[in-house]
Amino acid sequence: MTDTQRGANGRIVRAAANGWGETAVHHPSDTPGPAAQAAIGYAERLGWPLTPGFAVEDEACGCGEQECAEYGAHPVPGAWRLAACATPTLVRVVWRMCSDAPVLAVLGRPVPGASRLGAVQAPALIGVAALELLSKRSAAAGPAVDGHGRISFLVDLGVGPEDAEDAEADFECWQRAGLDLTVLGGSTTGRSYVPLPTPGFSGRAGVVWAVPPVQGHTLPPIAAVIEVFDRAVRSTYPSLWRTVHAKSA
Repeated sequence: MTDTQRGANGRIVRAAANGWGETAVHHPSDTPGPAAQAAIGYAERLGWPLTPGFAVEDEACGCGEQECAEYGAHPVPGAWRLAACATPTLVRVVWRMCSDAPVLAVLGRPVPGASRLGAVQAPALIGVAALELLSKRSAAAGPAVDGHGRISFLVDLGVGPEDAEDAEADFECWQRAGLDLTVLGGSTTGRSYVPLPTPGFSGRAGVVWAVPPVQGHTLPPIAAVIEVFDRAVRSTYPSLWRTVHAKSA
């Protein structure tokens, strides 16, 4: 990874000093390659369930779609939710079979520092505004992934479904207004994965850490993060914010 990378929304993001998703430049032939090293590192330091995504060849996603919208950032077909693993030993075995695969975190499960791993995903403009606001609220600040024109904020969904359902209800007014704010991981039928920065996958739809994780830190509760998004929408789309609030008043 170079010193800086450009996120999908055009922001310049400096590589994290703590090496999240990074590997050394040289690897002996008997050790895992960069993508596998990144997966093992995430398992060791985060303990999140991981699954491999489609590899990329010649700027084309391995899924076969010529213009794949999730280029190198979606899982291969099959029981990927059930097969996702969090222990370094199992992750090493999986990535030995697909050494060039990008790393995806599977959501909706208990992980160290969270009752259930989830994500709040926002379009780039709203996401950048939310990042600025969250940087001033330590209780709600947590890791965030920037890629594919969106920013995903990793959160704790809580033990039961209520918190995620409340957050989804809060977002309904914005979705009806055309803003694609989404809660991920709260439902078994919706999208339940987030791509993590992986060496070799910084091409036309690169994924980088907007805010890198801190090992051993708990993830913010989803309710604390959701509160920020009303202000983020207000600062990004003030006219739309006033219209939506006028209708709901």
